[in-house]
Amino acid sequence: MKNGLKNKVQFVLVFITLFNLEFANAQAPQKLSYQAVIRNTSTVLVTSTTIGMRISIVQATSTKLDVYIETQTIPSNVNGLISLEIGMGTKEVIVYKTN
Repeated sequence: MKNGLKNKVQFVLVFITLFNLEFANAQAPQKLSYQAVIRNTSTVLVTSTTIGMRISIVQATSTKLDVYIETQTIPSNVNGLISLEIGMGTKEVIVYKTN
């Protein structure tokens, strides 16, 4: 009798686990963290200054199409460091020409 009850309990636990997995959804993050140290053309740190950035994700083909473009304005700190999240800026519209 104990084996029958044990088997029923195991069946119910497996059923509950599978039922919960059916409703579990994984989501890809909508942003990507990025940090950089900003220097001018003389390699001097650009500190405590607002920096404008244009971020492009480019498709690796011979034509190098931009597949995503955004702009952001970020302040650098006293060490010239900026921190931003790609995906949180102002998105640009990308128009593709097809042949």
